[in-house]
Amino acid sequence: MEPLPPGFAKQLLQVIEPGDEGAAAEVIGAAIHLDDASLGKFLELLADRVRSSGKPITEPELRGLLKKSTKPERPAGS
Repeated sequence: MEPLPPGFAKQLLQVIEPGDEGAAAEVIGAAIHLDDASLGKFLELLADRVRSSGKPITEPELRGLLKKSTKPERPAGS
């Protein structure tokens, strides 16, 4: 996995719903304790969400991304 770019935290704050910064920090703190594959999935889901909408990301969305990143992937056709 690539290292985070300089200014990542500042950039992240720009896409978090105002008032949800503390909750976002909790979710991201939990995410960094995931195994590499799950952390990569969380970051991928987060990046996809940022690209797909200009709306700020809310706490429930972040918690949903974290939960989704820890679910085992189902084989195609299941």
